[in-house]
Amino acid sequence: MHIIACIKQVPRDNTVAIDAHKRIDASGIEPILNLFDEYALEAALSLNDEHGGDVTVLSLGTDETVDQLRRSLAMGATNAVLVTADGEPDIASAVGILRSAIGTLPAADVIVCGRTATDDESAAFGPMLAQALGWTHVTYVTKILSSSATTLELERSLEDETEVVSVALPVLISVGKGEVEPRFPSLLRVRKYAKAEVPVIAAAAFTNVASVVDRIPPAARKAGEIIAGPDVASKVRTLVDRLIADQAL
Repeated sequence: MHIIACIKQVPRDNTVAIDAHKRIDASGIEPILNLFDEYALEAALSLNDEHGGDVTVLSLGTDETVDQLRRSLAMGATNAVLVTADGEPDIASAVGILRSAIGTLPAADVIVCGRTATDDESAAFGPMLAQALGWTHVTYVTKILSSSATTLELERSLEDETEVVSVALPVLISVGKGEVEPRFPSLLRVRKYAKAEVPVIAAAAFTNVASVVDRIPPAARKAGEIIAGPDVASKVRTLVDRLIADQAL
């Protein structure tokens, strides 16, 4: 079985700045592996423990992302590939780039990714990649109940219920936090892969790559106002008059 795990490096703290070129400036903030991608990688490694084969970890990022890929190798992945891009591709372009990169790899049976990335919180990457590949996909997976060479039985945690789904391979699943915590690599494996060579593919090798050229922050909210008055009735009258004047009523 060949499993591809898509991972993303994100800043630990979301209080990032926007630089003069309209790019996210996370300098000084510790880069980490996206939380939900850790659970996705654990799901991939667990499947590999049961069925054997290969786990390829794939990431679109910068040279800094190599550290997360090396950590993934130390956790038990068999291969890692980094795709680098100039600028900051939007999510649609990121999907197109990684779809093309996946086409250069051996055929996969399962692709796993995190439910969402903690930097943009879109939760769109997994479904969009599945659509681009023409694959079946299952979202909000929290447990792999059983698996075979041809099917997976998955548990999905929805807002009001838990759902069990049986799906044929190949399939893409997006994974949330479940009962099984991601494994820790041993110190021996961390040392072994500390300087491992990670193959790099330039996104320029693929066409139709778009980049984010501008960001417009939401308008600042007006400051709140406390309405003064001798009693509640007068405060309410003042509030109603103000709402009428502002055409809110």
